[in-house]
Amino acid sequence: MRRLHCVSIALSLAAVGVTTSAGAQDPKRPPPTELNGDVGFVNVAGNTSVTTLNVNQRYIRRFAPWEFKQDFGTVYGRTDGAESSNLWRASLRADYDLAAHWALYALTAFDKNKFAGITSRFAEGVGVVAKLIATDVDQFSLEGGFQLTQQKNLDGTDDNFKSLRAATSVKHIFPGRSYIFQSLEMLPNLDDSEDLRVSSAPSANVSALNTASCVTTVSTHE
Repeated sequence: MRRLHCVSIALSLAAVGVTTSAGAQDPKRPPPTELNGDVGFVNVAGNTSVTTLNVNQRYIRRFAPWEFKQDFGTVYGRTDGAESSNLWRASLRADYDLAAHWALYALTAFDKNKFAGITSRFAEGVGVVAKLIATDVDQFSLEGGFQLTQQKNLDGTDDNFKSLRAATSVKHIFPGRSYIFQSLEMLPNLDDSEDLRVSSAPSANVSALNTASCVTTVSTHE
């Protein structure tokens, strides 16, 4: 007989569009302040025991012509009592609007991923943003730029390289401030034509301001 226990807990907090006056909000533009966060915990016990914890947080502050963004995230997991994942990431970014749908950006980012062999990786980039849609309900943008990366590996080697950067992101906010978000980033290495880094970040939030949800407890027996 195989026994499987799965417990999944998700906590989410969203403060979207916080303003000093509700009447001051322009319904055709994104809110001046956004704060989003989520915590997920999964524990599976059976033939294999797996525990995973992930935390994500994002803060955005807008005041024309600037937009500032801060991101943080981590994933930690254990399989049969041994560490199996350990990832940390953080970034800061500033955008400067040139026109209604165009902006310049500058960013700096850090990440480390023990099980990908990366002790630390720093990146600095600049580029241009085309804000094809930018309202308080829908946001869709395309980005292109240049990036420098300094990477230290667990085996003691260093990888420092230049790359181009292409990215896109889309976000839709539902009534009640729930939302879905998807981003995609591609970094072709200019020093090694066979090296292409691709990352994707989907997320969703179904909570209203100052609410938390505890979701899904499953237990099956065979």
